[in-house]
Amino acid sequence: MAKPYRSGFLFVYKPPGITSSDLVLKTKRLLNQKSVGHTGTLDRFAEGLLILPCGDYTAFSQVFLGKDKTYLAEVVVGLRTDSGDPDGIVEVDERESSLPIFHSKFPIQSLEEELQNLTKLTTQKAPKISALKVGGKRQSDLFREGTVVEEKERAITIHSIKDIQKTESGFSFRVHVSSGTYIRKLVLDLSDKWGIPLSLGRLVRESIGEYDVSGAKTLEDITASDLKNWKEVFPLPLRIVDETEKKAVIHGGYIWDKLPKADSLGFYIVDEDEATILAWCSYEEKPNHIPYRYRKVFFDPSAKIMFSK
Repeated sequence: MAKPYRSGFLFVYKPPGITSSDLVLKTKRLLNQKSVGHTGTLDRFAEGLLILPCGDYTAFSQVFLGKDKTYLAEVVVGLRTDSGDPDGIVEVDERESSLPIFHSKFPIQSLEEELQNLTKLTTQKAPKISALKVGGKRQSDLFREGTVVEEKERAITIHSIKDIQKTESGFSFRVHVSSGTYIRKLVLDLSDKWGIPLSLGRLVRESIGEYDVSGAKTLEDITASDLKNWKEVFPLPLRIVDETEKKAVIHGGYIWDKLPKADSLGFYIVDEDEATILAWCSYEEKPNHIPYRYRKVFFDPSAKIMFSK
């Protein structure tokens, strides 16, 4: 008996003006999915690549959450909002007077030097307007209520900044960062350093790890046929099992021989069809008395009924 849903990864282009959560819910309804996860949200104003694991593949969400990201950032000079993006409350709007000052103070070579200095950063405080939870409430809600919020510092890596250009409204650049880095906070910190109002006007996520936006489709164009399987997106070493071994795996037992050499993310135990993942396994953090640990057993209830006869 086949499962009443399909598992796979969707590469979706999120447009600006919609939350990542709304896009996930729309995808779930559109494809009649049991469950749809995400691998790192984008702010409402932002756009670009979202990788949505569907069905059983939501088990892999955490792997993608930790991957590096790349973005195209377009900065508006002379405008500053409390959140550092177009959805925030405007604090300063001096675009007409600030642009000449910016161009005078930062010819392209100076601008490049300033932005390249960002690669020296090793920590970052989260912006006050963020979805981080403090005592069960969003930090952004607390801030706008007037509650003093301690800015939490976290380790980050800015691998590279390139394609720095002057634009009609300010400047733009591409940045490759570790997971959890706030691009709008980089811009707000530059605003404080330079004494010039700055905020993001546009932010496009162009890649998550080794996966780029070129293969992403809009929600209007997505169909169930766009679900990518694990071989296309998240391949790992395999151990193919026979029916007896399959029974053991489904019921939580272990296989002791012919185990593959795993990479850092582990290996799969795969059914005889060489397509169906039965379990995702790891040698890391396993007790000494077992050969591996199960990170996820993709349990099929119909298989249990079959084996119980």
